[in-house]
Amino acid sequence: MFVLALSPKPRSVTDVQAAAELLWDQLDQVHTHAPFMALSGQLLLGVPHDAHGAIDAIMRCARLNFCHIGLGVGTLYEPVPAQADLVEGRAQRRALGALEAATHRGERVPISVSCGDPDLDLELEGLLRLLGQSVRTRSAAEWAVVDLLTPGVRGQQKAIAQVLDVTPQAVSAAIVRSGYHDEIDARGGIARLLELADQP
Repeated sequence: MFVLALSPKPRSVTDVQAAAELLWDQLDQVHTHAPFMALSGQLLLGVPHDAHGAIDAIMRCARLNFCHIGLGVGTLYEPVPAQADLVEGRAQRRALGALEAATHRGERVPISVSCGDPDLDLELEGLLRLLGQSVRTRSAAEWAVVDLLTPGVRGQQKAIAQVLDVTPQAVSAAIVRSGYHDEIDARGGIARLLELADQP
């Protein structure tokens, strides 16, 4: 199982209220077993449905640059509750420990992972930070295109161009600049590693 613990960074934004609203809007779009909820003013907890959901949540947080991020991998007491505040087990404890580690690091994308294998933790953190940095530095124009893309669907450029009132060539260029296809491929590779880390 995967548990994600988040701690907002108010100093990283100029409008905390607006950033918080954007964060909840992004987290509401993540496929979860237990939806994200605030356990306190400085702690949000959620249980993504699977490895892909965990990566999706992390990238959504990295995009906003508003949170320290801790990912815990491991078992949870079953049956796993549908409310994040009732979740207990190894993955939950590891998520909280990873979040504590993330708050003491100065990386541009403050992500920490705990799966019980220190070497694999470091490798996963490096991959997630690289991908998170790529996502975080996209321009508004690139996000306007990326937000309209559906993974795995071909021939979307013309429809997106009509929605945005730009040329299909401009859409294609934005996709290339954004590194969108590389992100999708990288997500798949990281998910495989997370699934490996989740093996008993």
